[in-house]
Amino acid sequence: MYKFIQFLSLAAMAIIAVSCNNNNEVRKPISKSKESVIHSSALKNMEMVQSEEELISKYIETDKEHTYINSKNGFWYTYQERKVHDSIRPLEGNTVMYTYEISTLQDSILYSKNDIGVLSYIVDKEDILPVLRHTIKLMKNNESIKVVSPSTLAYSYLGDKNKIDKNQPIIITVDLKSIDRNN
Repeated sequence: MYKFIQFLSLAAMAIIAVSCNNNNEVRKPISKSKESVIHSSALKNMEMVQSEEELISKYIETDKEHTYINSKNGFWYTYQERKVHDSIRPLEGNTVMYTYEISTLQDSILYSKNDIGVLSYIVDKEDILPVLRHTIKLMKNNESIKVVSPSTLAYSYLGDKNKIDKNQPIIITVDLKSIDRNN
C-alpha cells in the first residue's frame, strides 16, 4: 500500500511538472475600447434624433391650421389660445395650476386632461418633464399651447411603461389655469 501511495504521489508531481512547463502565451480578454462604445452609442442616438425630427417635420407640414415656432429648447409649439395683452408669465418660485393632455403624432389621445387632472407646479423648484417645464414659462394666464416634443424632452428611452413607447415623440396640449406670484 505504501508503494502504491508513493507511485500516485510521483505521478501527480510529474503531471504538475509537465503542465507548469508549458510555454504558451497568456490569452488576453477581447474587449472593445471605451471610445468605440461611446462612438457607436453617439451614432445610434444621432440617427434616432434625426428620425424623430423627420416625423415631427412631417406632422408640422400636414397641420395647415397652425403655425409652429421652433423653441430654443428643442421642441415646436403653437398657441391654441393666446392672451396678447396680458404680460405676466410665471417666474421662478411662482405656483402655477395647469392641465395637459398627451397624444401621438397621429393625433390619438394617450392621456386626456381628465386622466391627468389639474396639477400644481412651483416653477423651477420641482421636477417635471423638461418639455412641460419650458412650455409653462412661455405661457400666460388662461393660454393654451400645443407642443410637439421629441422623446428626449419627454419620456425618452424608457417611455412611461404604459401607453407611451420608448423613444416616442409626442404632442402635449397645455392649458395654464393660474399663476400665483407667492410674493
